[in-house]
Amino acid sequence: MPADLLSAAGTMLVVSVVTPMIMKAIAPKEGAAKAKDGYFKLDYSKGYYAAMYVTMAFFSGISVIAYLHPGKTKPETMVWVLCVFGFFVALSFFTILAMSRGATYYNQDEIKGSDAFGRRRSIKWQDIAAVDYIGWAQGFRISSKSRETIWIFPVMQGFPAFYEMLVQKAHEKGIEAPQEEDR
Repeated sequence: MPADLLSAAGTMLVVSVVTPMIMKAIAPKEGAAKAKDGYFKLDYSKGYYAAMYVTMAFFSGISVIAYLHPGKTKPETMVWVLCVFGFFVALSFFTILAMSRGATYYNQDEIKGSDAFGRRRSIKWQDIAAVDYIGWAQGFRISSKSRETIWIFPVMQGFPAFYEMLVQKAHEKGIEAPQEEDR
């Protein structure tokens, strides 16, 4: 039993130290890149995409190996094992899909981005009604007077420059944007 506790404690230590280091490495906070037609672009880093592709490849490989070399695993148990591995393959795939639809463009006049379901939306800065930080989603929800929303996440490349403009534009409209300490 003490060996199990030691193993669990070691795992928790590695996860609590290594995971934040990896996340910081794959999400560099560079300045906004100039996109075509005078819009700045917010997007996920290549590191995030690479992490999802590696995860999808890893669980796909594990599924194939588990199917081809079941060892002592009973066939009725193998179905559940393959379902769990398949779930993580599907989760990685849909995460990549959501990330690819999440690119946001902005300029001095408007924001063009995605709502929670990946549908493209456009909100003029003058039409912003609310800016909320949603803790469970770890992102900002920008709402317009016509009830359209765009979601922005701090892990996107170019976020610091966007956040600066968001605070400025919200202040001009008398809207209180969430501050750094609110996140």
